[in-house]
Amino acid sequence: MLRLAAALAIAAACMLPVGALAAKKAAPPDANALVRAALEAPRHVSYVGQMQTIRWGTRVASATIQRVEHLAPSSTRRTFLAPEALYGEYDITLGTTTTKIDPKQHRAMVSENPSSDNEIAMNSSIALLVANYRAVIGPVEIVAARPATTISLVNRYTGERMMRLWIDNVTKVVLAKEAYHQDGSLAWRSRFDDIRFTGEIPSGIFSTAIPSDFQQVEGRRFADINDDLQQTLDDAGFKPENPRYLPDGFHIIGAENSIFRGLHNLHLLYSDGIRTISLFENNSDSEPDFGDVKPSITHFEGHDAQYVKDGPTTLLTWREHGLAFALIGDLDLKNLTDIAISVVP
Repeated sequence: MLRLAAALAIAAACMLPVGALAAKKAAPPDANALVRAALEAPRHVSYVGQMQTIRWGTRVASATIQRVEHLAPSSTRRTFLAPEALYGEYDITLGTTTTKIDPKQHRAMVSENPSSDNEIAMNSSIALLVANYRAVIGPVEIVAARPATTISLVNRYTGERMMRLWIDNVTKVVLAKEAYHQDGSLAWRSRFDDIRFTGEIPSGIFSTAIPSDFQQVEGRRFADINDDLQQTLDDAGFKPENPRYLPDGFHIIGAENSIFRGLHNLHLLYSDGIRTISLFENNSDSEPDFGDVKPSITHFEGHDAQYVKDGPTTLLTWREHGLAFALIGDLDLKNLTDIAISVVP
């Protein structure tokens, strides 16, 4: 019976007009739908793989290799295999909470970001992405021994390709990704060397229990990004300032008041669908924390400012009108400086 049904189906297809068959074969995939499917895939697909990431800084490039174990919808463990200085460190993300464990230093850090698992925020980013970028389908290439469709995301305002994705043809998981500077040069690249799709992952690997002899360091604890901007500004505890200028395509997508190391911060978040800009401001006299990185000095409109650059991301800090400001974005220093000038004109 099955063979007869198959034969009838083939015969029916053979009777279709040649033009109809050609049109059916020629129908291209919907690029925007493919991008959305890729963004949603981790909520439905589990996998284990090894990923290599290379970031190009201003002077040197840095490379890492991680074992990635993801159990849908929202449990992920990333363990460093290289370089040697990071070997054995790992982080576990469960929903909105990330726990970073450093066995060498006997140190743990717990961070909270409610918006990382916020479907409304994701839908907002998708809408901005479609408005500001053209999704251009490229050839099918092989990544981690699997066929993947390439998608280039081209900025509608500048005409520059800002990101390239390799999307698995079956699962829609992103197997490789490249991001570019505004001049078209490569900023960073991540790529699975191998990947296996399975839900058979031991639950114990996602344990976030911190050993008693580990020092727990305070991590960032973001509040849930609030789309009620005026309410957030009113709750800041000081008179906040907003930028009067943003690069083409960027819009505010939320705001939050948070506390980090006892310091109250207002955080304004902007996006164009791919790149993000965060403006932090507070009314304290504390010095900015750059970690182990030595900042460079820059000046604008009579202000002394400090900045650091890591791959495509730049951090710019300055003080003005009794407030401390920090701008962080996937932009170059000139763009961030233009925004900074507009904050307090």
